[in-house]
Amino acid sequence: MHRLRGMKIGTVQLWLLLLLSDKPMYGYEIIRELERRFSGHWSPKTGTIYPALEKLEENQLITGQIEFRDHGPDRKHYAITDKGKEELKAAMAQWAKMTEMIDTYRETHEALFKFKKPCTRDEAARMFTRLGTAFRDKTFEFSDILPSEEKRKAEPTEPIFVKLLYAKENHKYEIHLELEWLPSESASAKVT
Repeated sequence: MHRLRGMKIGTVQLWLLLLLSDKPMYGYEIIRELERRFSGHWSPKTGTIYPALEKLEENQLITGQIEFRDHGPDRKHYAITDKGKEELKAAMAQWAKMTEMIDTYRETHEALFKFKKPCTRDEAARMFTRLGTAFRDKTFEFSDILPSEEKRKAEPTEPIFVKLLYAKENHKYEIHLELEWLPSESASAKVT
């Protein structure tokens, strides 16, 4: 079972706690739900799931109760405990940080141009005004709009898809603006 440094539970145990935080389930039901959620990218095996459930139960993060059935085999139903909910909350915070680091790494390594710096409202307004004007042109240089030494041209084509998200995250307000367009035929010919 994979465990990241500083985490008390492994990834399989984390998924089990996540599922059980929705509702109590029995073992086979857990396996089927994991298969459904992973859409075939992971097929959990009983030899992985049941030892992980036992470990969670030993650590009092879940409880197990056997359902004695007249027809069919008996089932053990698992439910998350308050201690399990606290552990899940801590693990999710850790995973959120790691995911953010991975996303930042991916963004940095896939970005053609990246700009991030603190600025005043006036500076931000000037940049957006220049960006709006630049979109009227066929081609523009990012360094003409944003204070940057890096030279990178953009060639917007139509239609331009606009997506704006106004959100609150980590006690800060954010606006995410996304502008997308398809590469021009001449630009895509150069890439291939």
